[in-house]
Amino acid sequence: MGDIELTAEQKYLLKRVELEASAMSKPELVRALCAAWEARFKLKQTFMANSREAGFIFYLEERHPWQPPETEEEFASLMGYVPTEDEASEYIRELHEVATMELDMDDIVLTPDEDPEG
Repeated sequence: MGDIELTAEQKYLLKRVELEASAMSKPELVRALCAAWEARFKLKQTFMANSREAGFIFYLEERHPWQPPETEEEFASLMGYVPTEDEASEYIRELHEVATMELDMDDIVLTPDEDPEG
């Protein structure tokens, strides 16, 4: 996504935020930062709700995908329960496949009645 440029309006708004922030005290900056994160979370919830309503389902995590869960507590926090060793391995394998976009072309190209060996 590094090649996506901000619009002129977005650049202007960022410069405006920078100028306004430079005049703020530390407590004001902390409140503004928390308000920005709250707005981000609300936008995400709105996106998820509208997508679900339109028939699209996305799984968006707050953690970075290159940092898979390692402890039982991290898995429990992410999945809502402590998975078995097989479930944890499967989750990490799927995470890797999604991150590297390795797809099985037979599953994509073939219709259900076609057989790859036939």
